[in-house]
Amino acid sequence: MTASLPTLHRESNPLLTVMRAAGRAGVAVLLWGKPGIGKSSLLAGLAEAEGLPMETVIASLREPADFAGLPVVQDTGVELAAPAWATRLSKANEGYLFLDELTTAPPAVQAAALRVVLDRVVGDLTLSRGVRIVAAANPPEQAADGWDLAAPMANRFLHIDHEPSTDDWIDGMTTGFQLPASGRVLDYSPVLRAASRAQVASFIRTRPDLLHMLPREDAASGRAWPSHRTWTMTADVLAFLDPGDTPSTLLATTGLVGEGAATEYIAWRALNDLPDPADVLADPASVPWENLEPSRAWATLTAVTAYATADGTKTGWLSAWAPLAVAATAGLQERRRARTGERYRGTSLDE
Repeated sequence: MTASLPTLHRESNPLLTVMRAAGRAGVAVLLWGKPGIGKSSLLAGLAEAEGLPMETVIASLREPADFAGLPVVQDTGVELAAPAWATRLSKANEGYLFLDELTTAPPAVQAAALRVVLDRVVGDLTLSRGVRIVAAANPPEQAADGWDLAAPMANRFLHIDHEPSTDDWIDGMTTGFQLPASGRVLDYSPVLRAASRAQVASFIRTRPDLLHMLPREDAASGRAWPSHRTWTMTADVLAFLDPGDTPSTLLATTGLVGEGAATEYIAWRALNDLPDPADVLADPASVPWENLEPSRAWATLTAVTAYATADGTKTGWLSAWAPLAVAATAGLQERRRARTGERYRGTSLDE
């Protein structure tokens, strides 16, 4: 559903943009902020603007069975019945599930909520991809009986710090509290997702040390950190963002893999802007293959292959070979030999 969001300021707000992109990508969002700043009101306004239902579940008031399901004896055995809020969202087929006060939920409740956040499963009920999951939490030091998020739970969220400015509050008091404008969010495209994943994979190929870095401190492991999962989530969310929207791109990447890894990835991406896969397929020789760094050439060819084969046809598969052949002929293999000093066995393309 495409919604026209009301605007309070002329400039778009990266927070709203990233929340909408994450929702389309099926990635759960966790809003961090002090008590009383309007986290729940923000989400309620977003749901209303998009014309979607919203179900609020206060995690601190729930038991593990409220997420894992309530056992009910049937003639065929025991079923795990989903609570009413999950049933309503399932019938609506889309909407927002708001998990409030997540850090005040005890570890047993957080553990039960893991499957809801990652797999969208509540009891024996599976929520559709149209259900967006957003949670809110106060920093443990500011929450009554607060707990640090366990690393497995934290690694399932896109973390965003939400702290409205004094000017935002004054504007709201004098002109009415409304949602800021949202930036452009793209429609789902398997081609864009494949290209985004190829670009992230190319970066990790050059920086494998950033693939998985679990912090040693509990506080840090309860926020964003790089893992196999969060890098995949990063690629999927970025596929819904305008590549030119740097603030939203940085916010999304930081919220998933942490500030350090995100900064390095954004800098690498800026220096390794890839050509349009369609242009490369139309004229493989238009790319100066002999001058490309191996990592950039690999990323380009991976993106082109993903683009060409996205429709699953024989024609697309065959067309992907042309750029590969042109790149190889341009001497990429020989250039890599010269740089690494490796000796390869076999014949060249010219033999």
